[in-house]
Amino acid sequence: MPKVAWAKKLYNAYNFIDENQKIYDLDGNLMGVSTSWKFRCTQKSPGGVQIDNGNWISGKVEKTTDGWKLTEECNIS
Repeated sequence: MPKVAWAKKLYNAYNFIDENQKIYDLDGNLMGVSTSWKFRCTQKSPGGVQIDNGNWISGKVEKTTDGWKLTEECNIS
């Protein structure tokens, strides 16, 4: 059977992550849970979401079965 390469479907963290959703790092380790705090998209920023550990994530994330996983295109501050 031939191998099929499916493209990953990536989402903007600001637009898709809601409050109380689990956030995983690139290795699949739980970073924390999203809070209700967000910063809006601007001309220079894709917007972002705060995690309960105090970090902010901004950029593209990938949907998992029970939360969201960061991608190489996601910034942590």
